[in-house]
Amino acid sequence: MKALQGVEGRVEWAQRPSPACDVGQIRIQVAAAGLNRADLLQRAGLYPPPPGASDILGLECSGVVSEVGAGSAWQVGDRVCALLAGGGMAEEVVVDARHALPVPEGLSLAEAAVLPEVYATAWLNLFQLAGLKPGEKVLLHAGASGVGSAAIQLCKAFGNPCWVSVGSVERLAYCEALGAQGGATRDENLENLCDYGPFDVILDPVGGNYAALNQELLARDGRWVLIGLMGGREAQLDLAVVLAKRLQLIGSTLRNRDDQFKADLLSDLSQHVWPLFAEGRLKPQLERSFPIKDVELAFAELASNKVAGKLALLIDESLL
Repeated sequence: MKALQGVEGRVEWAQRPSPACDVGQIRIQVAAAGLNRADLLQRAGLYPPPPGASDILGLECSGVVSEVGAGSAWQVGDRVCALLAGGGMAEEVVVDARHALPVPEGLSLAEAAVLPEVYATAWLNLFQLAGLKPGEKVLLHAGASGVGSAAIQLCKAFGNPCWVSVGSVERLAYCEALGAQGGATRDENLENLCDYGPFDVILDPVGGNYAALNQELLARDGRWVLIGLMGGREAQLDLAVVLAKRLQLIGSTLRNRDDQFKADLLSDLSQHVWPLFAEGRLKPQLERSFPIKDVELAFAELASNKVAGKLALLIDESLL
């Protein structure tokens, strides 16, 4: 099979051995794969896959089941999307059958390819780890990102008013159209977010230079969920504020979680989130798709930080 590898800061579509399909696994003929910031980091050599995971790029994909290992209820021909620790940007991928979900009714395979990673991330961090309750207020940094786009829609669906920080007024308008109450842009004074707070939960892919602001913006018993370090890895915290407000700082990653954890998470998504796509309450925010021959253009677009929502790579357009 052919697959996409990160090689010294570039990507290469090259021949790789086809993986075996064992008990409890399925083989997917890949139609499309979602692009994520983790793919940029791995291409640059800054985010190696967890031990035992494929070094092929791609943390989510969609396609058609072509082989079923013993013990799985999937059938050959089923249209699925899957959460992966790696391997999605390839002609085929083998995955734990519990880490796949059906393509929601009415969605294309290209749209389904950009769902698993961002909805799993948003659901895990807001509703499972932070324990978000109806009516609690949320702040989403990088609100126009793929995870931010999913989180806004989930907050709206489950009764949580949310605000965002974003890079431009256009991206703020995009977030408000999805259901955000408002927010602030980075070229303004982000202290303006105080006008909307305090917030019960902050979902933060920035870290570093937002740490002091987050402490100020959080309500008593507030939860700050850190999922990235776009703003640096070092920060100065006022521990008196942490103590007085009874704040919780929760560090969270998904890629290196074990198979059972991910299976439980996907089961939760299947029960609570996936039905909302059929009801039209959630929508995939696929801004643009690129054929695999234009993969470098796709990575450049993602690196521009101007994408609102998600990008997809089309691996096998005959399946779409």
